[in-house]
Amino acid sequence: MGNTMELIDTSAPIAIKNAKEVFETTSPFFDKMQTKIFPATQHTPSVGRFKFKESSLTRLILWAAAANLPAAMFGAEMKRNMYTYGPSGCGKTRLVEAFAARTGRSLFREQCSKETTLSDLFGSWKLCGKDQGMTWVYGKVCQWAMQPNSILLLDEWDQVPADVAMGLNGVLDGAPIHLDQTGEIIKIAPGCMIMATGNTNGRGSAGGQGGSAAVYKGTQKMNFANQDRFNVMFETYLSEEEEADLLVSETKASPLAAKAMASLAAKIRANFIGLNEDAGAGGMAFQFTITTRNVLNWSMNFNLLTQMGKKVEDAYVEALRMTVLDFAPKDEAAAILSTWSTIMGNP
Repeated sequence: MGNTMELIDTSAPIAIKNAKEVFETTSPFFDKMQTKIFPATQHTPSVGRFKFKESSLTRLILWAAAANLPAAMFGAEMKRNMYTYGPSGCGKTRLVEAFAARTGRSLFREQCSKETTLSDLFGSWKLCGKDQGMTWVYGKVCQWAMQPNSILLLDEWDQVPADVAMGLNGVLDGAPIHLDQTGEIIKIAPGCMIMATGNTNGRGSAGGQGGSAAVYKGTQKMNFANQDRFNVMFETYLSEEEEADLLVSETKASPLAAKAMASLAAKIRANFIGLNEDAGAGGMAFQFTITTRNVLNWSMNFNLLTQMGKKVEDAYVEALRMTVLDFAPKDEAAAILSTWSTIMGNP
């Protein structure tokens, strides 16, 4: 038989709170909306400040509601899985982590790649010491299925070979998991949810929205039968104003510095997203962008360099280079530095 997991009873919520308070949103759409809070476990992530967009939060709450629908709510079967795609570093994974953190849900994250196998997902026999011999170790899919109201996060799902993805179709439909290796049948616990993320729309592009397979090497075209089991959500970068606010709150940047950094990031992304068209469109993809993660690190590196005594104007450039810019092709790096000079008012 397979090994056991230590489970906390998360079958019932410990509180029902106002969604506006839970997700710290000012949108009046959520004024009268309630959301369930579940007991946190060792698998519940801890996420600090996060700004939920109204459209994204609406779909996340709908996604959670679908996972707990009464059997007789509709005559038809409702999709209970979500696929979120968008450009690199725009916060797709953190969005799911923040939602789990706010609601107390356990999160089981599988980092996918073209090497991912069904054994990685479901589990395998492993040698766990000379005295223990071979022990069955559950994969993330089985761990998730046994924890009520938990989230299975399949990161970079558009990297997974189609035949492996198809092996998850039964789980996506809510069917029990049959482990032939151990003889177990695992019934998916109530309220369990599945989120997959990717850089493309599952068809090798992102509909002209900055997710061309020409940039994201290794992406696969999803089998349509697998893709058809997901609802979909497109995520992109924060607006300049939102990102400037984030830089001030998370990196102690001055408002002026935060505004300048957010402005450069927005201009770089406009080129990256605008020039990454659908596969086969005939255009050459812009090869460089700056993610939210990198903007935050640019600001923190700048802060430390100025504390070390670096001149402010030099610290900006050095911090940008060491954070990300030296990854860029020379011509693109030169263009970006020229744009930065313009933003800072230098000749």
